[in-house]
Amino acid sequence: MVERQTGTAETSHSENEPDFAGRVTHGAKVKRGQLGAVQQGRYGTGPAPYGYRRGHEGEKPLVVDDREAEVVRMIFREYLRHRSTGKVVAYLHSRQVFTRKGNKWSRQAIAIILSNRTYRGRVTYGDVETEGIHDPIIEPALFYKANALKEMKRRRRQFKNDEELGAEA
Repeated sequence: MVERQTGTAETSHSENEPDFAGRVTHGAKVKRGQLGAVQQGRYGTGPAPYGYRRGHEGEKPLVVDDREAEVVRMIFREYLRHRSTGKVVAYLHSRQVFTRKGNKWSRQAIAIILSNRTYRGRVTYGDVETEGIHDPIIEPALFYKANALKEMKRRRRQFKNDEELGAEA
């Protein structure tokens, strides 16, 4: 795991070390708590990803929201069918499907969903990834297919950009 250095001009210390008075810093406590949660398979802090809701006492930390989960599945299927985040956005809008807040979808929002490992039942914090205790929405094979396509398209774009730069030189 990478250890980040934090501090101001007056004090500079690692988040994982005690401060000058021998106390563990707030940042170190937060980091330790988030890492511990992930190691136990619990989703970290912040709002639940689209397709899930935060579980109540006695429930799993993330509970599948059936309506939103179907939209997540639709996003993966349509991305593999059309091979374009822009076409997925158009597809969702043509069916009057909006975000949790009632907004229109963006290509960036679709890309974030496609790359979020939470949907295949995983939890991550930094370099640590473990099996989550929540139910997956997407089968791993579908997740990998969509992400392999995204990577292939990214490499093609990079290759094309490199060729254009070479032609200008």
